[in-house]
Amino acid sequence: SYHPSMASALASTVRAGQKNIVVLGTGWAAFRFIRDIDTAAYRVTVVSMRDQMLFTPLLCSTAVGTLEHRSILEPVRPLAAKKNMALLLAEAQRVDTSKRIVYTKPMMAPPGLESSPQIEVPYDKLVVAIGAVPNTFNIPGVKENAMFMKEARDARAVRARIHECFEAAMYSGLTAQQQKNLLTFVVVGGGPTGVELAGELSDFISQDVSVDYPELAPLVSVVLVEASGNVLSMFDSALRDYALKRLRAGRVRVQLSAGVQAVYPDKVVLSTGEQLPCGIVVWSTGVAPRSFVKESGLPRDAAGTRIQADDRCRVAGMDDTVFAIGDCAATGVKALPAIAQVAEQQGRWLATQFNAEAAGEPAFDKPFDFRSQGMLAYLGAWRGLADVVTDKKGGHHQFKGLAAFALWRGGYLTKLGSWRNRLQVPFDWLKTLLFGRDISQF
Repeated sequence: SYHPSMASALASTVRAGQKNIVVLGTGWAAFRFIRDIDTAAYRVTVVSMRDQMLFTPLLCSTAVGTLEHRSILEPVRPLAAKKNMALLLAEAQRVDTSKRIVYTKPMMAPPGLESSPQIEVPYDKLVVAIGAVPNTFNIPGVKENAMFMKEARDARAVRARIHECFEAAMYSGLTAQQQKNLLTFVVVGGGPTGVELAGELSDFISQDVSVDYPELAPLVSVVLVEASGNVLSMFDSALRDYALKRLRAGRVRVQLSAGVQAVYPDKVVLSTGEQLPCGIVVWSTGVAPRSFVKESGLPRDAAGTRIQADDRCRVAGMDDTVFAIGDCAATGVKALPAIAQVAEQQGRWLATQFNAEAAGEPAFDKPFDFRSQGMLAYLGAWRGLADVVTDKKGGHHQFKGLAAFALWRGGYLTKLGSWRNRLQVPFDWLKTLLFGRDISQF
């Protein structure tokens, strides 16, 4: 059902002469856009299923208690209030581009109603930045039995499951093999998220399990499964080899050239025929489109997984009224990777173009140009990899070991969106160093 009062409230805040921008999402691209957009020139309505921006590069650290979850969350409501934006916690379901209306379903039903009413949100310009979801590749059992590492709630679920596995393994009725199976943690995917989670788990086992569960420590193992022949394929071969060496030194068993055929509640079946009994399976193997991308009616790329936009982030055939940025967008001819720095740069660039257009200055005269800032990865035991871009011509320096770990921490610390988080994250690091990790159930 349609809820006119909410739509009227959103529309009534638009002042004469202002264009109404509706932004879908609060991820890297959307958050940077709403942070930079000139709200004196535009009325902005943000529609998202969550009211915070998640700093994803440090998400794995929260799964084992190195950091606390709220330390890497940036609330959107204070920013919206400060900039006089409307924030609607709702799921965007479809868009009518002829009427310029987004149809949404609120996340919470108002009192007295059994279900949330549909809310129509009108726009003059629509910015689609809804991100993506984990890609299960339709492998049997993944959706039902695996855990993911994409949202804050995923990390909280993994953290809770780790606690459950250790407490269950303490039961005296279990055999040593049953305990070992329960304390085998399988991470699928050898990209940055999978490798960093394996590294964090390795630290947790060596630094905390040995103290808190000394009798179980010898039985704990981490298995990293990767379908290709190497991990961290975006780094060069020397750094990849170093990563493998460090992971294996940290008691991480790395299974290369091993795809997953099926995931069961208590085991993973590999393409090699091997079966891995385990207590946890964390799936981190790329991204897939949200349902909105498929159902919106907006043009998609050849693979059908992203909204097709030109090199100025404009969706074709929409008379410059619909734009797509971030992981949900295929921008231009050359596909850009679905990573945070691409999304953030697109959000900043698009806000700059909108601001210039409102000021009567040249806008959208040059295409979006992604400039890589380099790559970072944590391997555990205060070791890491870093490939840092040093100039606009593409020059770069590579680091490994302690130096790369320092760059990893320092680089991400400076990228945190607020001083609140820049204080909380080092405090969490110090607390973990002095007192260990807290994985107690909450």
